[in-house]
Amino acid sequence: MKKLCILSFLFLINTALFSKTKDSLFIHYFENNPFSYSEGTSIKGIEIEIITEYIKWLKTNKNQEVYVQYKGFFDFDSFLSSVKTANKNTFGLGTLTITQERKKELDFTDPVLKNVAFCITNGHAPDVNIKNKEELLKVFGKMSAVTIPNSSLHAYLMDLKKSYLPELKFNFQPNPQKILDEISKNVLQFGYVDAVSFWIYLKNNPGRYLKMQKTLNQSKEELGFITPKGSEHTALFNEFFSGAQGFKYSKTYRSLLEKHLGSYMTQNMAIY
Repeated sequence: MKKLCILSFLFLINTALFSKTKDSLFIHYFENNPFSYSEGTSIKGIEIEIITEYIKWLKTNKNQEVYVQYKGFFDFDSFLSSVKTANKNTFGLGTLTITQERKKELDFTDPVLKNVAFCITNGHAPDVNIKNKEELLKVFGKMSAVTIPNSSLHAYLMDLKKSYLPELKFNFQPNPQKILDEISKNVLQFGYVDAVSFWIYLKNNPGRYLKMQKTLNQSKEELGFITPKGSEHTALFNEFFSGAQGFKYSKTYRSLLEKHLGSYMTQNMAIY
């Protein structure tokens, strides 16, 4: 009888200890307002709020309470490398376009946003009316391209170089804001930025003279979070976000997008 009581007591202790698991969750984010960015001592943005909702979901639905550690990056390459070699309990938030090439080294969650990438020139540059070699050489033949290395924005420019602009040279910058700064100062530079980055930049810099080259815009992108290969959080996040009662169907998802983007941009970027 005494032995039975001891076993029962140990069982109750074991149940109490493991009924709620607690682990660390590491959030690496690329500084890019309004997606993920630091402001004073606060970390804000669309991606930060989505991952915060995921953390709440883990606690409520999976009985997992996690201790969260955030780490910001201003350099895109460093951000990507950090996630590739990180602990498996790591998410990367970086407005990352889901591509087959990146899937070779990282796991992607389901898409959390749609995206359009705009081709931007200085406002004094000529317009590209037709996407062919003669037209692109006429407009961009003497220009250099401003871009973030190893990004989807860089990939679009590499496609232009391969098909139309074999002599194209690159000026590398760490983020979309720097790309747009460079283009606004120099009529002989152009590049790609995300639609939201362009929208935010114009709001904050109303005097800058920039324009879209609509013929060259890219509208097939879907953005997701990344995790190191083999992370169990990829499937868990997909259940949270895309399951039968998933977050992407909730009013909270739409309201957080509208808070940061307004109703028009939300309509174009929300995943349903």
